[in-house]
Amino acid sequence: MVEFDLHAIIGIVKRDMIKYFRNKQMIISSLIMPAIFMLFLRPGFAGFAGGGEPEAWIMNYLGAGIICMVIIMSGIMMSGMPVLFDKMLGFQDIYAVAPVKRRNLVLGFLIGGALKSLFMSSVVIVIGLATGLYPNMWGLGWVGSLLSIIPLTFTIFFGAIIYACIGLIIAARTDMTNAFLWNNLINMPLIFVSGAIIPIHTYGETAKYALLCNPTTYMADAIRVWLGGEIGPAGTGNEFFGGNLLLGYAMDMAILAFLGIILFYLAFRVFGGSLQESSGGFAGMIHKKSAKAREKMFKDLEPADRDIMMKVTNKIDMMKMGQIMGLAGDGKQDEAMKMLKDAGISDEDIKGFFAAGMRMMELMMKKQKK
Repeated sequence: MVEFDLHAIIGIVKRDMIKYFRNKQMIISSLIMPAIFMLFLRPGFAGFAGGGEPEAWIMNYLGAGIICMVIIMSGIMMSGMPVLFDKMLGFQDIYAVAPVKRRNLVLGFLIGGALKSLFMSSVVIVIGLATGLYPNMWGLGWVGSLLSIIPLTFTIFFGAIIYACIGLIIAARTDMTNAFLWNNLINMPLIFVSGAIIPIHTYGETAKYALLCNPTTYMADAIRVWLGGEIGPAGTGNEFFGGNLLLGYAMDMAILAFLGIILFYLAFRVFGGSLQESSGGFAGMIHKKSAKAREKMFKDLEPADRDIMMKVTNKIDMMKMGQIMGLAGDGKQDEAMKMLKDAGISDEDIKGFFAAGMRMMELMMKKQKK
């Protein structure tokens, strides 16, 4: 039986959410474009669109499509960004040695990304309410609208996790620069080669098959069941069941669940594989450069002296080593020895380190005289 560590999952989600809500500029900038689409682009398209469709139908259709666009862009971006920053700063090595199963790490990042996507979608939905985009009433008035909010929230969260899997896969196998290129390359087809913005029945027969292979088509239809309630001839679940919204919704969600299982497995495998590689980042870069500097400094020593110097300096960071050498140079060897002992260096290695250090200083003095 597969078990999950709730403490580990909650810890990653909490860390992710705290970082997100502290960055006010990211929140505002990520909401500007969908807000403009909802306030201006949606009424504009509805005003001049042809095809004999009622303006209200087009408004509802585009409104749900814009919400779907927010889910895709935020889901992919918001789950991948924390992983990219952790890789850049060298924190990913911590995940590699963490005493938790990797599926808990993956699930934590996915839930964190999905919650951020849900928050952004909720803000855009509130903006949509001001322009006439309401949850489906199901003939029950405002009570029906309130009841629609629950499955609508679940649908958005479920879809956000699916797209968060894509973001995690990208982040695990690329760096900060290339990640933005991959995000744009994947976002655009997912949004526009689907039934999210443009109804499927307006495409040719050949193009329809490409759109039906896109999970966004089913995601957009599932959202429209609860937001607006006017799906129209979208060519997915509702059409197969004679316009029955609930049966169509069940079919859409079943397809999304199947795709979600595949993407979660891929995210688990790819992210787990990336943990076996050093994350590098700034910490890794500094470590490599300091290692090269030590090799260059100790290259003229005898093998035994070189080994003891490398052994001690590998256990102590460069800043602390500078303090120790400064104390030794000022004649405060007792304090320097205490710092070495506190770092776990044995008495024998300390003696060898100071002896090798003296011989290294003699060699440096001889070079300067030459």
